[in-house]
Amino acid sequence: MKIIGKNLTFPHKPGCYLYKDKSSQVIYVGKAKDLQKRISQYFQKKELDPKTRLLVKNIADVEFITTDNEVEALLLEQSLIHQYQPKYNIDLRGDIRYAYIKVTDEKFPRLITARKIEKHGRYYGPYTEGSARRLILKTLGDIFKIRTCNKMPKKVCLQYHIGRCSGPCQGFITEADYLANIKNAERLLKGETRDIIADLSRRMNSASAQQQYELAKNYRDQIIAVKLIEERQKIDVPKNFDQDVLNWLIVNNKIYFQLFNIDKGVITSRHKFQFVYYPGVVEDFVKQYYSVNFIPREIILPQKLQEQNLITQYLRQTKADKFTAGYLPRVDLAMPQKGEKLELLQLVKNNLEITLGLEPGILDLQQKLGLSALPRVIEFFDVSTLQGKYNVGAMIQMVNDRFEKNNYRKFKIRWKDAQDDFAMLFEIVLRRYYRLVKEKKNLPDLIVIDGGKGQLNAALKALHELKLDLNICSLAKREEEIYLPHKDAPLKLDQRQPGIKLLIKGRDEVHRFVIKYHRSLRKLK
Repeated sequence: MKIIGKNLTFPHKPGCYLYKDKSSQVIYVGKAKDLQKRISQYFQKKELDPKTRLLVKNIADVEFITTDNEVEALLLEQSLIHQYQPKYNIDLRGDIRYAYIKVTDEKFPRLITARKIEKHGRYYGPYTEGSARRLILKTLGDIFKIRTCNKMPKKVCLQYHIGRCSGPCQGFITEADYLANIKNAERLLKGETRDIIADLSRRMNSASAQQQYELAKNYRDQIIAVKLIEERQKIDVPKNFDQDVLNWLIVNNKIYFQLFNIDKGVITSRHKFQFVYYPGVVEDFVKQYYSVNFIPREIILPQKLQEQNLITQYLRQTKADKFTAGYLPRVDLAMPQKGEKLELLQLVKNNLEITLGLEPGILDLQQKLGLSALPRVIEFFDVSTLQGKYNVGAMIQMVNDRFEKNNYRKFKIRWKDAQDDFAMLFEIVLRRYYRLVKEKKNLPDLIVIDGGKGQLNAALKALHELKLDLNICSLAKREEEIYLPHKDAPLKLDQRQPGIKLLIKGRDEVHRFVIKYHRSLRKLK
């Protein structure tokens, strides 16, 4: 069906739509509760985000497939995305094919790397980093001496002679003892270290009692290795089920995801992704990531998703289909307000901030003030007077939460002898940015005025004189209230939050600096 104009007719039924370009390539796949309403929105809305505008510009044809309900549409959508790999859908191809550790179904099982889950064997993971997976396999091999050969040889190989295999091929270990080692290796993969240590301790004591001191030493070394792994992996959130913790940051029109996999209290892997931000990208990410990755019992998120109930049903159905469970397994989406789960979300967010080189206060400030870009460079202003004498002002600069003292500035008030804070602020703000504009130097990302609504208006007047449109606010001392342009009521933030703490830190520093300058002038008289 060729797209001509905006008068498109589609069924009012759930289903999927496929947009094609002029060469008939599928460039986008979407799902809809009502195909007519959803497809029409693309061509009737006047305001679209940049990504969608570009998509609409390249649409030459559309196809649709109806389904009986939304869950079926969601399942079909992911199938079509994997089939066509459309350029305007979120692209996870380079990141999502993670490997698992597989315990094989053999008389003497092996631990191997597996790229996909099949019916045979037992799987642990996924592991995002190959180095971490290889380290775990090597450590388990060293501890439990598990065979690595694809086919059992007739006699022991080099792995046995260097102490990395127990030699089941020549009967140097019984099947029962070998399977006990496999069981302990799986316990370690699950994070059940306490049971492993108890079992190894019993075996060590038994070997020692029978004067098998070399064997007892091996068990002791295994206990030490298990304890070291426990210290590296364990976090204080023991659970008897799997969890994922997903958090994200939106910075300069990009969204950065970080996801931790937690296997019964053990962080097994970490994933990082970044995409151009658009409305609905979080939901698209969740659907596509879990269409090809293991779906845990619980997914912890910072906020509720759009169509959350539908996505939950989709995840349950997808998990059932993957593992042929024959029933819909439980999958919970949790949005904690307090407690250990909220702390886990903060842990993921902190790691993401560190990865991106962001200061928490700067990011929090951008979100709280609704700024379009990160306020990396902030300039703070304050004035000081003594009954209309020694009138002075000061400006300090903060870059990425650090004071740039080389860029501090002092101002002797020239235009007003009387005690008039508003006039003094107007003067120093005007002088500061008149110079920067004249010298073609970079302007700050945010201006902060010490004071209330009146002080803010005085600074705004100076910016209007210079025809500058800069982000600006004022911070009143008593209640630490933030005043913003064009808003009558102040913004009240929790003083424990990093954004307001950053503002208070800068406001106190400019106050200290201007008072010091004021006192130095008085001493000269």
